[in-house]
Amino acid sequence: MLLKETTPHPAFSYLIYLGCAIAFCTIPFGSATGRNLFYISSYISFIAVCLNIKYFVKNKKNLILPVLFFCVGMGSIFWLQHFKQPGEYINIYRSYMSTGKLLIATAFILLIALNERLCMQRAFVVVALATGIAVNGYSLYQGLWLDIPRIEINFDRATVAAYLITAINLVMLQAILMLRSKYRIPLYIIGFLVTFSTLVLTGTRAAMLVYPVVIALSILATKNLISHKHKMLLIASVPVLLLVSGFVFKSQIEQRIDDFKTNMKLVSTPEIDNSIISRITMQRIGLRTGTMAPLGQSAEQRGEEIKAIVAKQPELYGVMPYINVHLHNELLETYSLKGVWGVLFLFALYVGLFVSSLKPHRNALLLGVTFSLFVYGLSDVIFFSTEGTAIFCLAIIASVLSMKKMQVSQD
Repeated sequence: MLLKETTPHPAFSYLIYLGCAIAFCTIPFGSATGRNLFYISSYISFIAVCLNIKYFVKNKKNLILPVLFFCVGMGSIFWLQHFKQPGEYINIYRSYMSTGKLLIATAFILLIALNERLCMQRAFVVVALATGIAVNGYSLYQGLWLDIPRIEINFDRATVAAYLITAINLVMLQAILMLRSKYRIPLYIIGFLVTFSTLVLTGTRAAMLVYPVVIALSILATKNLISHKHKMLLIASVPVLLLVSGFVFKSQIEQRIDDFKTNMKLVSTPEIDNSIISRITMQRIGLRTGTMAPLGQSAEQRGEEIKAIVAKQPELYGVMPYINVHLHNELLETYSLKGVWGVLFLFALYVGLFVSSLKPHRNALLLGVTFSLFVYGLSDVIFFSTEGTAIFCLAIIASVLSMKKMQVSQD
């Protein structure tokens, strides 16, 4: 039975995607059950691959993305196994242990999805719409009815909520375009207005700036689902909808602009927590500490190097509150801890995702999710957050499954 080249039994796919669907619906609300089901789906995927390994290795192109995810995940595991020790930096090791395992789990599920023969578009639409409505509805409830200054859903950071919401909304909006309804264009416009408003309520400046760009990019990349005329209509509606949302949430946007101006005025006061200047400082520190240990180092060693640098250059003090967390830049954080090899794996993953979104079939959703993952990674570390990693990985898996009807019909 082992090493068969035959198509795996459909029961594997149904069980795997059921677990992923429940995970996608529940993780945004802080449920550990969703994360556990994601792992269970990966175990089932591993069994399916082992039982039909010749089938899954037959198409070499479909191995590229799963191998890249596996390498990035195993890189984190090997790094922490070599350097991990108890102490004030233990949370860094725990976070990378969790996200490393999630990336490895993604590799096996993605291998199943890339080789899937079943049509999954209807299930994709149902799950995407249900999750999107639930997450945005709850977010608007927190922001408008509970009057929470920066909505966090069920997390302790509004930025994490913004990243989760971005990935979920990209999936939901793509599902709207896939509806067989003459009202899908108006529904898409309403969906964009609601989803952007939700992101405004998180108060995350990066999300407010990146999301409209990602939406425009996704619309332009969409193929076969909408006509050129509808593309132009949607693109033209984006700035109008931004103005409408800006008018409705004027006070929230003005508050974040004022915070930015205040941060810029405090540039010369390094001892005061300043999110803008701290990020720039952390990126400078990440580059310097990574250069000191190009083959990788422990969180403790990096921490000592940072303290020594700040002692000599007090103007870099903004990095100190984050010394036992991360350096708010995915590539430089990886470089400062895992060295050159870690950056090469991560960069290869980004390139692999971008290329896969364009070839062999243009995948607008995968392009949008990848672009947002990369851009958010310039000011934060997505693969440090368990929930952020899980949702983005699930969105990538969903983007592959969203194309399955077209690919099956072409095979």
